[in-house]
Amino acid sequence: MIEGLPPRLDDRYYLPFGEHGVAERFPAVCPRGHQLGPDAVLVGAHPCLCAGRGHRTWACWACGSVWVWPPCLHHPEWVPWIR
Repeated sequence: MIEGLPPRLDDRYYLPFGEHGVAERFPAVCPRGHQLGPDAVLVGAHPCLCAGRGHRTWACWACGSVWVWPPCLHHPEWVPWIR
């Protein structure tokens, strides 16, 4: 079992999974308060180098809100997910 996460991974956004894996944490509620789960959110990725890596994106099916992690300099309208 992994005793912790590799140093470059923030435990606010990742958790150890299985013997050698890492899983992403995800939001449970959209920025406007809608509950998220199956058939309620579109999870995607946006290639970008502003944060030194790509971004994980979420879009709420109920209201169309889009938020991102890590924050994106090129899309300031996307609300950053802060856990």
